[in-house]
Parts: sequence; C-alpha cells; structure tokens
Amino acid sequence: MSNHTSQLDLSQLAVERDQPVKTQAKIKRSWLTRYVLPGGILLGFLSLFVWAARDSFLPAQSITITPVVVSRAEIQREGTPLFQAAGWIEPRPTPVVASSLAPGVILDMLVIEGQHVEKGEPVAILIDTDAKLALAQAKAKHTLRQAEVDRAAATLAAAKTNLAKPINLQASLADAGALLAETQLTIGNLPYALEAAQTNQQLAAENVRRKELAGDAITGKVLREARAELATATNAVNELAARKPTLSMQLKSLQQKWDASAEKLKLLTEETRALAEAEANLAVAKAKAEQTHLEVKVAELRLERMVVRSPITGCVLSLDARPGQSLTGINPHSAQGSSAVVSLYDHKRLQVRVDVRLEDVPQVQIGQPALIETAALSKPIEGEVISVTTLADIQKNTLQVKVAVNEPPEVIKPEMLGKVTFLAPASPVTEEAPGESPLRLFVPKSLVLSAEGGASVWVADLTESLARRKNVEVGRGETDEGLVEVLSGLQPTDKLIVAGRESIREGSRVRVAGEFRNHE
Repeated sequence: MSNHTSQLDLSQLAVERDQPVKTQAKIKRSWLTRYVLPGGILLGFLSLFVWAARDSFLPAQSITITPVVVSRAEIQREGTPLFQAAGWIEPRPTPVVASSLAPGVILDMLVIEGQHVEKGEPVAILIDTDAKLALAQAKAKHTLRQAEVDRAAATLAAAKTNLAKPINLQASLADAGALLAETQLTIGNLPYALEAAQTNQQLAAENVRRKELAGDAITGKVLREARAELATATNAVNELAARKPTLSMQLKSLQQKWDASAEKLKLLTEETRALAEAEANLAVAKAKAEQTHLEVKVAELRLERMVVRSPITGCVLSLDARPGQSLTGINPHSAQGSSAVVSLYDHKRLQVRVDVRLEDVPQVQIGQPALIETAALSKPIEGEVISVTTLADIQKNTLQVKVAVNEPPEVIKPEMLGKVTFLAPASPVTEEAPGESPLRLFVPKSLVLSAEGGASVWVADLTESLARRKNVEVGRGETDEGLVEVLSGLQPTDKLIVAGRESIREGSRVRVAGEFRNHE
C-alpha cells in the first residue's frame, strides 16, 4: 500500500495559476444565461398566450351555433315505384269556356257534348234582331253626320275664297269712292251754280222792275209771272248758298266711310274669323262623324257576336247554356246571369288530379315520372308531376298533386278515374362505397335566407373565428321537425350560426357563446 502511494505524482493534479482567467468572457456568458435566455423564453410564452387569447382582446360578435343534421339517404333506383294514389283526369290546366261577348238570348245550340270543334267554329247563335236594328240606326246617324261634314267643308271653301278674293269689300269700297268723288265734284261746281243762280236772280229782278215801270201797258198776269220767276231765282240762290255746309259734312262722312272700307279690306277681320269658324265647324263635324263611325263598328261587332265561336281547337266538355237562356255578355254591371255557353278542352293537354297521402308528400318532386292507369287502357301510360298544391284536405288527410299525361290517347276523357304510380326520379347523389348509403344534410328552415341570388346560410369558421355566408341548394320537402334538405353547398362538419346573425357581415369576427342542439 505504501509502495503504490509513493508512486503517485500529485503534481499533475495541480492547477497552474500563473496566467489570470479572462473576466470579460465570464461576465458575458453570465449575462446571456441570466437575462437574455430567460427573457426570450418568457417573451415566447407571452406571445403564445396573447395569440391563444386573441379572441378575448379583439372585438367579436357573440353567436350561438348548431351543427348540420346528417343522415344516411336511402337511394331508390330511377324508375322504382314509390307509392300509388288515386285521382281523376281533367283538362290541363283548366277547361276553356266559350262565352258570349254580347248580351242576348240563345236561339240555337250548334254542338253537343264530346263533339270536336275547330278554333273559330260557331257553337251557338243568339237572336240578332235588335243587333241588326241597332246597326241600321248607327249607319243612318253616320250618314247624317257625314252630310254635316260635307256642308262644313263647303262653308270652309267659301270662307277661303272670300279671304283670298274679298269681292264684297272691294265693291263696297268702290261705291264709297264713287259717292265721295260725286260729292267732291258737286262741291267743286257749287260756286259756278251759285253764280249762275245769282245772275238769273238779277235778270229776274230787272225783268220785274221793267214791267212795273210799264204800268198799265202790260197785263197783271205778265207781271205776276215775272215776279214768280224772280222768287224762283231767289230760292235757287238761297238753296245753293245753304247747300255748301251740308255738302261739306257729307263729304267728310263719305271720306270716313271710304277710309273704313279701305281698312276693312286691308285687315279682312271678318273673313279671317269666318275662315277660322268654318275650320272649327268642319273639325267638329268630322269628330261627330268619327263617333258615329265608331258606333257603326260597335253595332257591327255586336251583330257579329251574335254568333258564339270556339276559342280553341278541342272537344266539347259540357253545355253550360240552352236555347232561350238569357246571357249577360261581358257587362261588368250585371248583378246576375252568366255568359258561359260551352266548356271545351284540348284532348292533347290532360292531367290527373291525385290525392296524395300526407306521409307520401315528401317523396313527390316536380318533374318526377309517373305511370297512369285507367280502366279504358290496357296498359299504363307515362306522366310527369307538374304541380303540388298548397291546400290540404283535412278530412281525407291528403294533398292534391297534378300529374300531366304525356301524349294522352283520344280514349282518355276528363272525369275518368285513374290510378297513378309515382316512380323514383333520377338521384342527384351517388353511393360512396358499395352497400353504403350517401349522406343527406338537413338544416333548420328558419336559418335559410332567401334572396334573388338563391338560398344561403351563415356558417361559423371556427378555425379563424370568422362568419362566412355560403350559398346552398335547398330541396323542396320539409320534415316534421322544420328541417329542409341541403343538396349542395355545405359540409357535414359545418356549424350554422343561430343567434347573432342580424348584425354580422361576411368576414366578421365571431365568438361562440353556446351550441344549440334542440333539432336533433
């Protein structure tokens, strides 16, 4: 033991302390390990915490969600019979009524039930005596109004002539001018006439004076004649002297009359008024004639409507009137009566009105194929669902469905009883694996929004906490729980937004406050 101890060289375990340790590197390593590394770890944990709790800090709309209801679909091969229902055949969409368009009394019916008629073919005749009298009266009234039009046209032509060539005004102006010239000439000759009259007066006065100087040498008769001539000459002088003011006034009046006639000829006021009045009278006469022309047309139409014609090419379904029955026509003020004469239908357009049990209604779709059987046919004929009514029969617990008959044979008639077998339509889904039914998705009908662009629902994107609006295709049926089938647009894992949809927009941040599952 002592030999081994003596052989150990303890000097190799000694630490050489001749060179001092670098304190700067030691301080740097101490700072990194004590502060930077823990701080980085703490900052990482803090960032992770903030990211995880971002929904608590960012504003988000509180919502309630519900899952999509998923079920397995039972696929029926296309053409597989689903169920049967009874019904009766009827015209599609409704019978066509041949109505009387004018009031009257039926004289004769020209068709019978089941008869084939062409469009426009007469089906009934009404008594037309009153219609013929009304037409004759309307024509006579129109002839009278047309005569008034001709008279107004003649008056208008005369007015146009008078305006273009006012002969009457020109003649009046010429007369006034002649009288004015005559008066002017008389006034111009008045001094010469007065001078001549004064000369005659002087000669008559000298003749009287000489005869008076002759005394008894002349007879009294001669003296009296001389004095009479003097009186006549004196009256002529006085008359001519008094005539000058009168002629001056007459000249002034004639001048005014001539000026008025000239102005009247220039303005042509009366002729213009007469022309306008004649044009207005002609327009009134033409309007009245047009009214009577329309009355003639109405009377002719009423006479034509005394024959009731078929509005379509088809078969007579029923006779709704009989000879001697009074029809009201299309009078909207009639409180009673009818205008229907014959009901018709197109034998190429028939349908079956089927009473479908309410439990079978979800299996009915528009465009679904069907087979129609009647006692009149040896084998079924094809049909197609065209309408599902909205009013159920409470007593029968059924809903009426309309099935169109494809290319109906002529033996098929309305009111025949029939039995309709509804066939499975072409399925829009395919099986994912042999023996496994595809998934069917259902959502509450109250969550489906309808707009012009189609149906849509609000879905919560839980990964990003955002609201998304998805367009979906919704099936026609509805379950008793108020669910509708979504044919496309959704995934089985989608979550629908139930509460809080009123204030959200596309891309809005949302926060789930709860989940609603009452519809499951």
